[in-house]
Amino acid sequence: MQKKTKGIEVKVKDKEPEEIESNKKLNKSFDYIKIKNITIAILFIIWLIIPLLKEIKITAGITLAYEYQFMEVVGLVGIYLFSYYIYETIKNTKDKKALFKELMPFVLLILYLIWTLISCAFAKDTNKAFYGNSYRKEGYITYLIYGGFFASAFLIKSSKIKKILLNIFLIVTISNIAIIKLVHVNTDLVKYFYFNELNSAVFENLNHYGYYLLLAMMTACFLFIKEKKLWLKILYVLGYIILLYTLILNNTFGSYLAGAITLIIFLIYAIRNKKYIKSTFSAILIFVILSCIVTQNGKNIAMNNFKMLFNDISKILNITQEEKSDNKAEESNKETEENNKTEEINNKTTTKSWEKAGSGRAKLWRYGLIMISQKPILGYGAENLEAEYAKYNVNADRPHNLLIQLATTSGIPGLLLYVSAIAIILFRGIKYLKVDDEVYLVAYFVTLAYLISAMFGNSMYYTSPYFFIFLGFVMNKNEKNT
Repeated sequence: MQKKTKGIEVKVKDKEPEEIESNKKLNKSFDYIKIKNITIAILFIIWLIIPLLKEIKITAGITLAYEYQFMEVVGLVGIYLFSYYIYETIKNTKDKKALFKELMPFVLLILYLIWTLISCAFAKDTNKAFYGNSYRKEGYITYLIYGGFFASAFLIKSSKIKKILLNIFLIVTISNIAIIKLVHVNTDLVKYFYFNELNSAVFENLNHYGYYLLLAMMTACFLFIKEKKLWLKILYVLGYIILLYTLILNNTFGSYLAGAITLIIFLIYAIRNKKYIKSTFSAILIFVILSCIVTQNGKNIAMNNFKMLFNDISKILNITQEEKSDNKAEESNKETEENNKTEEINNKTTTKSWEKAGSGRAKLWRYGLIMISQKPILGYGAENLEAEYAKYNVNADRPHNLLIQLATTSGIPGLLLYVSAIAIILFRGIKYLKVDDEVYLVAYFVTLAYLISAMFGNSMYYTSPYFFIFLGFVMNKNEKNT
């Protein structure tokens, strides 16, 4: 083809068919990425503002009725988009072995879901195993929804969108706190707002609110540490102070402890890499000062919890001595009828002082370990522990520990698959902490904080998705093809 320019003939080479086809593919890929990012971002924004909608009286009823249904939409969209992504990636990747290695965490988590499906299929109460109960709603279907949240977060490639999502999360959390405070000061506002409990806010349990506050507090903390612009740094530190203050008042000690441990880990990271040292010390200083001055009913909340912790440790260290005295008591009652003996042992175990440690968690852990030993391969299936705990005169349906929860739900194989996947994501992610990526650093340490708190708490359908969003952000950095 020839083109005339000011009397000069210029030869313009026609585009080859292969080049045209390649450009079409690139444009199609660009459109897909753009649409995918926008779709997931909109769904996540709606999810993030749900706690605020719960608090406003006009929208509270509708939100409560359809919250779980909206989760299902996010989960389904995430699973569909991820399936398409995997299909395209496998089709366009020559080195399948390298790709398999990169996607190993996904492989392990899919195997975990398959294994858990089998566990739930063999559960005593299959209806609970698949659909959960009316309170927790954490059956196998919800596990799939969590997978959709994780996949959706993984698929977001734009750091700008991720940063916007983090900021919306903080704005919503702090807005809820402000509304609750205002309602307490001016009771006339109750006609506009539905929830006004400081310790639990819009959540059904103060511990669940504690996990939510922990994620928000650590997000504000690490954004403050990483931020370079002064005005934003000031806003983030104010958010961090408000959220930390509320977390201490919330009095979920497992979440508070997880925050403290994560800050210590981050300090070690900062010193070793000679980065963020001043800001990190500032964050720790704020943590210590608020811990020392925040009181409730004339008692320092943090100090009181630490006293209880040391008390519990002392009780646990005396286990051997207590068990010996129990064995002697049992030997002296050998001639007692078997039924009475079993009943006495069960009653006795519930009154052992060490089992009261951790607000009764030690007892839940002990019997949880016994349950694992009885069904180590498949476990009991989701939401099937209440009947098992009842056999030991324990009124509970969860062990308040992620590892025991996984093993009792889907057996030791399920535990190993899940833990291996998370461990690979976190260990691979260490090398990316050196890269100057604000969102990644925040997501990594917020994920770590949640996992620490999970050693003392329970998952819940309206809090766990936040964890899987942060975990998806971490996994996104691990994947080389993105």
